[in-house]
Amino acid sequence: MLDHPAKTPRLLAALKAAAPFEVELAPSLIDHLQAKNIANADRMHQVVWDLSYAGDEGGIMCHMSRSAETGRALVVSLTYVRVPRSMLLARAVADYQKHRVKKLKQQGGR
Repeated sequence: MLDHPAKTPRLLAALKAAAPFEVELAPSLIDHLQAKNIANADRMHQVVWDLSYAGDEGGIMCHMSRSAETGRALVVSLTYVRVPRSMLLARAVADYQKHRVKKLKQQGGR
């Protein structure tokens, strides 16, 4: 199991209550999204409007701005975004990310 069964639902609920909030996409994520021709992927700063849980496989997902072209939201894993340090949940998000990355590496980087 990748995610902590008690902590993850609490973090998801707290993040949903804090939405909307701004995040910064990692440069490697921007490059990946641009290579896939995903609209709105050229902006490093995005606004998270909603969150969901994609199970242990996907983790907490951030739903961002809708593209004017497609009408679809950009959805990425919380693992690959940075929240502002000033956000009250920044420490909890960093702990979640660290734990998830560690578990992914242990499983061979799936």
